[in-house]
Amino acid sequence: MAAQSRSTFDPVRSGGRCSGYDAEFYTFNYVYQYNNIIFDILLSPDTPPGYDTANPIERLYLQTLESAGQCDGDNEEDIQRMFEEANRAEAEIEKDVLEVCKSTMQALAPRTEAVGEKPSLHSWMYPKTINLQLVTKQGILTVVKRDDLPIHDSHAYIMDPQVLAFNLPRHEISDIQVIARLYPFVYKVNVKGQTVVAKLGRSEPHDSMTDEIKKLYGVQTSAQGPLARVPQLQGFVSSPMGIVGFLTNYIPSLCHNLEYALACARVTGGAVPKNKDAPSPPAITISKARKENWTRQIQETLQSLHARDVIWGDAKLANVLIDEVTDDAWIVDFGGGNTQGWIERDLHGTKAGDLQALDRITAELAAVRL
Repeated sequence: MAAQSRSTFDPVRSGGRCSGYDAEFYTFNYVYQYNNIIFDILLSPDTPPGYDTANPIERLYLQTLESAGQCDGDNEEDIQRMFEEANRAEAEIEKDVLEVCKSTMQALAPRTEAVGEKPSLHSWMYPKTINLQLVTKQGILTVVKRDDLPIHDSHAYIMDPQVLAFNLPRHEISDIQVIARLYPFVYKVNVKGQTVVAKLGRSEPHDSMTDEIKKLYGVQTSAQGPLARVPQLQGFVSSPMGIVGFLTNYIPSLCHNLEYALACARVTGGAVPKNKDAPSPPAITISKARKENWTRQIQETLQSLHARDVIWGDAKLANVLIDEVTDDAWIVDFGGGNTQGWIERDLHGTKAGDLQALDRITAELAAVRL
């Protein structure tokens, strides 16, 4: 059984990016993490010497991806269809990408057993990266290692002078030990003996990290005083390239978030396991009284945020954490995203949008029958 586990090919997709339509030509990258190494796999019409330039297979893939990423209309349904088609195209081509790259990735990243102390955040943020490119050789799709390509940095750095002027301690990524990965770009870490959460920026069209820091800093420095059940900033995460993230207090949360907790309750009739990161995971029951208490707490916290002119933004069940110790409902994630189905598009970023999501959160909690 152990031997079978070692031979398993299980790369984790950690991203994908296109060059954009203002570039010289359209390219696409599939990015995977496999055995602690990042593989950045390029599809490009710029064919290296020695490979087919007449109708190469990778160029047909690029044409499919570029076409799927275009939208003829500007209404929400057209945009949603575009995203669905783009995701389908990416997934179909991904099968061929992994099949072609499998033996190369296995050879370049043999499985090793982790030993010693927990790795620093630096090793998580900047793992070894290998660039590959899909090419066609005599009509057959193959892969070539590219040592001449630049390493893509997926992290966004804080450039806003207002945020950089905030009076917060700065902690080097080499001094931050990772305890567990909670979500993409979010880690449970140890800083000078204290357990906190490190949230890192990612390359995105909007500067969500800066927006979230401003909101949290505004809450805890407000003349009305800081809020309970809202994360407190503990400092900045500093890298050699600049400030790349921030630290908040750690919330030992029930089943990661309230959305997942309620999903478990529906399936198990109320028996919900504790967070897998917590010791001794006895089952618990979500009673009517607990649901009502969480609803009240979420409503009170949102009212207090609005009184400070702070918008939650991406309000939804998944952005509510239930503290395993106190059983309180915490509101998290102020980065300004908008998950479909919770807030109408024209209300995003407004108090009215937050209240619309609050109504839906309340309804979801009330709908769980135990």
